[in-house]
Amino acid sequence: MNLNYEVFQWINSFAGKSSAMDSVMIIITNSVPYFIMACLLLLWFSGKTERTIYHRYTALYMLFTILLSLCINEVIHLVYYHPRPFVTHHVHKLIPHPANSSFVSDHSILVFSAAWIMWLRKNKWRSIIFIWAVISGLSRIYVGVHYPADVLGGMVIAGAIGCFIIYVSAKTTPLIQRLFWIHDLIIKRIPFLSPYTHEQISKKNHSA
Repeated sequence: MNLNYEVFQWINSFAGKSSAMDSVMIIITNSVPYFIMACLLLLWFSGKTERTIYHRYTALYMLFTILLSLCINEVIHLVYYHPRPFVTHHVHKLIPHPANSSFVSDHSILVFSAAWIMWLRKNKWRSIIFIWAVISGLSRIYVGVHYPADVLGGMVIAGAIGCFIIYVSAKTTPLIQRLFWIHDLIIKRIPFLSPYTHEQISKKNHSA
């Protein structure tokens, strides 16, 4: 019996003992995509100040990290198959899930991409986001669909890619400026969102 399975078994053993805890963990694990979307939107529309532009760069770095990390994980899934816990063991499985490769956890990549970028960009919510990422990772084990190594793998990949994105951030500026231009082209046609164009925010801060 290896350590990966032993830790999984210990965490998963709490499932099924409390319907309230089971419900909380299911909500947490299912909320990950919505949590990421909320993070991106809050960063993007966080006021109309100079800080907003900084937050928008953070949102884009987060998005780049997520996309690149998920691409790497897709390659891992193509070349290496590791059965999920419920395929090879009797587990407390609380949510439906296909029996595709367990390593690495996509959910963990999502939450840790957000957590690492927030940390590297020194966002004031970074500690809370990191705690949420850890809890989300634990929830994947609790509900019976991932091993601890799957979650740790997601944390490591997201961390490595996040550091890489920040390291090459200066080289991504032309791409980001082009994305801002496309964003403004669309947003300025929507009356209640037009004050949030990158151009308008920049003008207000230069005139202040």
